Parts: sequence; structure tokens; C-alpha cells
Amino acid sequence: MTGQRERVILIPSSLTMESRDSRVNTLKVGQIARAAAVFQYNRIVIYRDPEYNDSRFISMVLRYMDTPQYLRRMLVPRREELRHVGVLPPLRTAHHPINSRSESLKIGEFRVGAVVESVGSDGGVWVEIGIDRPIPLRTGGRYSVGQRLNVRIFSQEPLAAEPVDQLDIPIYWGYETEVVENLEAYLDSRKDALVILTSRKGKTADPEILQNLAQTGRKRDLAVVFGSPARGVDAFLSAKAIGRYEMINTIPHQGTETVRVEEAVFSTLALLNLVRLED
Repeated sequence: MTGQRERVILIPSSLTMESRDSRVNTLKVGQIARAAAVFQYNRIVIYRDPEYNDSRFISMVLRYMDTPQYLRRMLVPRREELRHVGVLPPLRTAHHPINSRSESLKIGEFRVGAVVESVGSDGGVWVEIGIDRPIPLRTGGRYSVGQRLNVRIFSQEPLAAEPVDQLDIPIYWGYETEVVENLEAYLDSRKDALVILTSRKGKTADPEILQNLAQTGRKRDLAVVFGSPARGVDAFLSAKAIGRYEMINTIPHQGTETVRVEEAVFSTLALLNLVRLED
């Protein structure tokens, strides 16, 4: 996680309510994943909308996209809901390498791996990392077959890796997906984070507002909340809760009657990217 601070996108479980076409909805969720990767957000939270709950499908597609291509067959079960994932664009992040040659791996390089063999507690663990063969994992712990983990190459001859905590990876390493029942309760649990609500009812996100947010958000986690296709964020929060957070309009003077959630996500994250809220 870059900078050791968390950057969170919060989207509703009703993201896909406007269409019954699973191909269209797959692409819609894919745009959210791409936005998270482009702007280096490391968590996507799906909060429950009582009017429409498609969190299972949304989380399934998000997790599929974050899984490196070489591990998808092993880690992602075949499901009818994923029949259109072939139309999704690749993330092309650092944890989705395209080089599969073992001889090109360098000491200190990170990879996402999955355990393919684990024999006892004596370190007999082999992991798939997207090259021509599984490699041994140096560890004193126990791992189960199919377990996903992050590893670091520590030896080239012989080629071997060791487990590494994601917090120790100094580059952007994808996002985690989480489903929560209640938006307000989740935000209450993030008292130290800068929470930004996006709404056409909010203050226009002009340079002064953005600079104020940059100052307020220094050295804090960031959580950006988006409403549903049918209702704004104010429908999911009490008036008291709304008063605790910053509400901004990142698409003033919009030329369309509505702005789709995935459009709002890209527009908002692009604006926030102009100020270094994580510094």
C-alpha cells in the first residue's frame, strides 16, 4: 500500500440496478476496478442499498479483476455470473506482471502467489507465481493449498521466495474488496479518515475547496463515498452524519440529467488526484 495509508472507494450494492444485461453490468463494475487501479485506491467497499442488493455479483467481478491472470483459474471458481469477464480490460498494475520468464526474476521482486503444495509444518510449501513452474517458499508456518499470499524473491539460484506482508510492499499492489451492511456504521468506524461525500448538492470542487481538503487530509486515510443510480448519498446517511463530513460536487454544470456512478468515480478521483491528499 503506497504511503502506508488507506484510500477507499465506497459504492452502493445498487450500482448495477439500471440494467439487467450482465455483460453491461460486468463492464460497469470493471470501470470501478480500473478507476481504483489508475488512482491507486487500495480498498473498494460495497455498502448495502436496501432497495437493490447486487453486492455478490459486484464483489465477485471486482475480486476477479484484482486476481492476477495466472492465478484466476486456480483461485476463481467458474460461475455463471462471470461468463462475460472476457470483455474486461486488464488492470496492468505491478501485481499483474506480463513477464513469465523465470530467468528474468530479480532478488527483491514481489509477486502474488498461490500455494499449490503444502506438506507438513517443515517448510514444504510450493507456490505458483506465474512462471514456468512453482517455486519453494521459505517459511516456518503452515499454509493450505489454494491460499493466496504475497511473496518476495530472495534467491535466484535456486529460485525461491519468502512470504511478505502487503504493508511492506512499497508500490501499489491492487485493492481489497469488502461488503458492509450499513454505510453510516462503516464511516463511524473510520473516525480518523478524511471522508468525502460526492453529491450534486455539495460545494463545487473548485481549487480552494481542493486545497482545503489537501490540508485537512494530510497523513490521514481517505474514504470517498458515491451514491446509487437512483439516490444520492444523503439517502443513506442521517443529517447528523452528513454534517460530520465534506460533501462536494465534482461535476458542476453537468450537461446530462444524471451522472452514472462509474462516471462520477472517474471524475472525482481524477480531481482528487490533483491534490496530494495522502501527504
